[in-house]
Amino acid sequence: MPEVLSSVARLCALARVGRVVLDRRQLTRATDPGVPEGVVAMGKALELHGLDAIELATTMTDAEFLKLAGLLIGEQRGDAVQLMETADAMSIWNIRFLSAHTGEFVRVPSAPIAAAARPLSQPVAGPGAGPVAPPSTSAPSGIPAEVEARFSRIELAMARGDGVSLCRELGELSLPTHFARAATPMVLQTVVEQLLDTKVPSDEVIALLQRAGPAGARATFLQLIAAIDVGDRRMLYDAMASLAATPDVAKEYLTHDVWYVVRNAVCLLGETRAQSAISAIGQALRHADYRVRMAAVVSLGQIGGPIALARLESVLFDQSVDVRTRALSIVFAAPDGEPLPDRLVGVLNEEQAIEYQMEIVAALGHLQTPRARHRLQQVCETAVNSFEGTELRIAAIEALRRGHPEGADAMLLKLQDDPSPMIRERIAAMLR
Repeated sequence: MPEVLSSVARLCALARVGRVVLDRRQLTRATDPGVPEGVVAMGKALELHGLDAIELATTMTDAEFLKLAGLLIGEQRGDAVQLMETADAMSIWNIRFLSAHTGEFVRVPSAPIAAAARPLSQPVAGPGAGPVAPPSTSAPSGIPAEVEARFSRIELAMARGDGVSLCRELGELSLPTHFARAATPMVLQTVVEQLLDTKVPSDEVIALLQRAGPAGARATFLQLIAAIDVGDRRMLYDAMASLAATPDVAKEYLTHDVWYVVRNAVCLLGETRAQSAISAIGQALRHADYRVRMAAVVSLGQIGGPIALARLESVLFDQSVDVRTRALSIVFAAPDGEPLPDRLVGVLNEEQAIEYQMEIVAALGHLQTPRARHRLQQVCETAVNSFEGTELRIAAIEALRRGHPEGADAMLLKLQDDPSPMIRERIAAMLR
């Protein structure tokens, strides 16, 4: 039992930084003498149940982990659908099974929406949303050998950080099921980065993200949250405006626990200029953080029209003077309710303030890509002469340790003799 609880604790820690996929093919190939027997046993259990993988959501609880263990060592069903029905009856909702027979994930349709705190990569899932299975060099039976070879090349491109080859190989997958299997959240985040590196034509990148549906829009949103440069943010905003799934994905994040995430979702809904977004934006007018309410006011001004104008008039009694003033300026500037252009530019300029920079740096810790790691390292090493700048560097160090531990140790050693006493003191504490 202590070993079981220890494993649960490790999985819980992993789940806080994103979804966890337990792949049977990886578990059963774990032949290293140091690998616990339980790892191999789990791989065999998945095989007996006719599963290729189990995906655990960020919101999964310790109780669900223990019930899942009991489910896996129970009667062998060999059918992912039956297994999921049993999981539903046991209230194990934060999970999906990848069937070895169909090559598709099976989820619980009646699972309640989780309201607990979650990382940036885990919004409230909408209908049909969710990540796809990881690529594998050993695909289910029935997949042609050339497709298996392409999966291997995609894995290799990811390992090398070769976004150009990754986009090319991904684009060559013609069948939707093959594309969905390869287009994992990590792969799609790397695809999005090609918009900023400009080594792949932007129309090709957009086509891949469009093809990925909500997963593509979600990967773009996560990159947007973590973009430091205003130019990068503008480019990512433009990319999201062209994706059909953007409105639905933006709505998923309206209930997120971090105000900065919600604010960006609200801004994106305003970018759509769609009257259908007014209702969702209106919910943000009641947000506890005035900065989110401010963004909602700006977005309603972008959309314009009598309905948006009526929503703005309800804000004229907001407790924040800034929100009231912004709403008044829009109402009087457009008495006929016409949309006001280029208001987002002012919002983006506000993000030069330290409070926004701190949120962006924290978001970089949730992107597991080489570019995100490089940006954090840049912030860590940037010399500053202000208290706020030093705090930003410390936040970057923390984000690097949390999201990119492979580069954190070297950075800590590099900063041991930093000119800033605050940095040296924090580094010394981390190295103890």
